[in-house]
Amino acid sequence: MDEKSAPEVHRSGSKAGESKADARYWMQGNRLRFHDSADYAMQIQVERRRVWFNLGTPNRKKAAAKAAEIFAYLKAHGYAATAEKFKPKGEDPAKKGKATFGKLIVAATKLSTARRHSLDAYTKALRCIVAEIKGIVAGENTEGKGSAHAAWRAKVDAVPLEAITPADVVGWKNSRLRAAESDPLAKRRAIVTVNSLMRNAKALFGKKLLPFIEQTVTVPRPLPFDGVHFEKPPSMRYVSRVDAFGILAVARQELAASEPEAFKVMLLALVCGLRRSEIDNLLWRSFDFGRKVLRVESNEFHHLKSEDSAGEIDLDDDTVALFRGYRAQHPKSVFVIESPNKPRSETKARCYRCDATFKRVLEWLRAQGVEASKPLHTMRKEIGSIIASEHGIFEASRYLRHSDIRITSAIYADKKKTVTPKAFDGLLGGAAAVEFDKAKEATADTNSKKRKA
Repeated sequence: MDEKSAPEVHRSGSKAGESKADARYWMQGNRLRFHDSADYAMQIQVERRRVWFNLGTPNRKKAAAKAAEIFAYLKAHGYAATAEKFKPKGEDPAKKGKATFGKLIVAATKLSTARRHSLDAYTKALRCIVAEIKGIVAGENTEGKGSAHAAWRAKVDAVPLEAITPADVVGWKNSRLRAAESDPLAKRRAIVTVNSLMRNAKALFGKKLLPFIEQTVTVPRPLPFDGVHFEKPPSMRYVSRVDAFGILAVARQELAASEPEAFKVMLLALVCGLRRSEIDNLLWRSFDFGRKVLRVESNEFHHLKSEDSAGEIDLDDDTVALFRGYRAQHPKSVFVIESPNKPRSETKARCYRCDATFKRVLEWLRAQGVEASKPLHTMRKEIGSIIASEHGIFEASRYLRHSDIRITSAIYADKKKTVTPKAFDGLLGGAAAVEFDKAKEATADTNSKKRKA
């Protein structure tokens, strides 16, 4: 057996200084794993590739002894003889198909505890990056339906994991950014987009998830996103460009009577600061009219974005009266927003129960001059800014139910009060202004005389 193919003898990190030919070495840490079976397996790097040996037992002590035996034999006789002796026919990973992004996605989706909607975002982002790096453009490169998309996804899923390196990801990122260099707004959007795609895609390679994925998929090193840095994000501070008070007044005039469901959506977004998904499955039992509060909480139809998203929102008398009136009109309703559609299971792709109403509200908001890409979410940002101006950043963070006050201060808070130095109040008005003008003229005359002299 030549030096290149000789497996490395590892002595560091072991209390007794034992080598891989010692069973005690394999008893430590995560050196024995489950791989494609209920029995333990060992992994060794030979000739620049990682090789698995199934140890044929779920008993950790017996597996460690077998691992030490295999390593000793490998060191003495080489890989070919060891594979012949300890591997059943057809088990050699070198003869198997390579691990692909499709296999990784299947394993990660099965093992992750993330919500279905989050997993969808992770897989969409990863497929998008892989497709753009490999130039896979046939069909639609967005998640959808139809044979064209299915063919596109099959091509992306067939790409071997080892075919995408960190250098490939860096090149992809820089290419996207360079394409937007000539337009500052486009560059800003490109930075936000590449950061978002990488953040979502990296979630499928998370440190807590990866050890379990590696029990079924051989993951190459380095990982595709290892060492790839995020771009410095642009300022996300919200700057108000709409008149929230005016919009609410017009909404009450135009929507309250003729389109009550749309008006309720407006109230819940602009007055209560709810997200679209929270509005979609809000139940009447969440209102406590006696205490004048709205409880935002997970229910049997919808799970909140996070535990921090739960909370109580104080309601003023007008808002209580309006929703009490709507409740009286539909005493048997379960949901606050009426819709003919039934709630969709959380295990299925996202589809809003009140989608038709939401589309109507978005159309109405755009007609009022709200030009943002997400007009309804802009209403949530408006109430966050208003609360921050009237009551401070801490109250705004609580009202919006953020997990970290830094989110509120970095994005939602917008200074809407006019701030002037009170010390100068009245100085430039009335008699003070006249005296100021006289003094200015006198100074000008004096300077003119000096220049003539």
